Amino acid sequence: MQMISVNGAELSSMELGRDKGSAVVMLHGLVSGNMASWYSAVATPLSGARRVVLYDQRGHGGSSIPGSGFDLDSQVADLQAVISHHGLSGQPVDLVGHSMGALVALRFALRHPQQLRRLVLVDAPMPARDYVAPSLLGVTSPAALAEYVEVQLGGLGGRRRERLHQRLSALFFDSTLMSDVLEMASESDTELAALHRPVLLVYGRRSPCLAAGQHLQSVLPQAQLELLDCGHYIIEESPAALRALVDRFLSPEAAALDIAA
Repeated sequence: MQMISVNGAELSSMELGRDKGSAVVMLHGLVSGNMASWYSAVATPLSGARRVVLYDQRGHGGSSIPGSGFDLDSQVADLQAVISHHGLSGQPVDLVGHSMGALVALRFALRHPQQLRRLVLVDAPMPARDYVAPSLLGVTSPAALAEYVEVQLGGLGGRRRERLHQRLSALFFDSTLMSDVLEMASESDTELAALHRPVLLVYGRRSPCLAAGQHLQSVLPQAQLELLDCGHYIIEESPAALRALVDRFLSPEAAALDIAA
């Protein structure tokens, strides 16, 4: 485990399969996510053939909880710092993001297309102010947070649950997280249409974000949409199917098609 200092935060990061193939950086979702979300189901199997970088986004997992910097541009700067720390700045990387992590990966791709090889967006909730914010707006007090934790994270117990509760309290009440999410609009169709990189869109058939995936497919010039029989939390609900899609999309054979094109 390594710590990376960037923009008022300390980010926890790790690397798998260091000497193997092309590099992929994986980004988790908001609030309950962390790099462990990817670790067993997807990252470890993928690391048998490629270099995989994981990190806890600011305010999550083993990273610090700064008071600000949860907007997409700040998180893109965080991602850039992670890429640089792992010595990947001089080569195009693959990005795989789920939920809010997908929005960060997409913003990075639009700002730094020369640093991107392939992009996987797993149930990207674009725009976040429409898809993400409504589920958070009710958390306005410690009592409301306790109810949120019970509904969203009822399966957790003991010290893990208590630590997460404390972290969420800091995120909801002592940071700009909510105001930053409320300001997250859709990326413009003009910018999306200018992204000439292969993009895999993976959405759950029962996900409330499916319309966002269909729109992204219609605008991104090199996008393919794959639907799985699940909801928004694809990593937990359909890990094997997701892993197979990502593995095929990032394979050397797919890379050869990029070069040929």
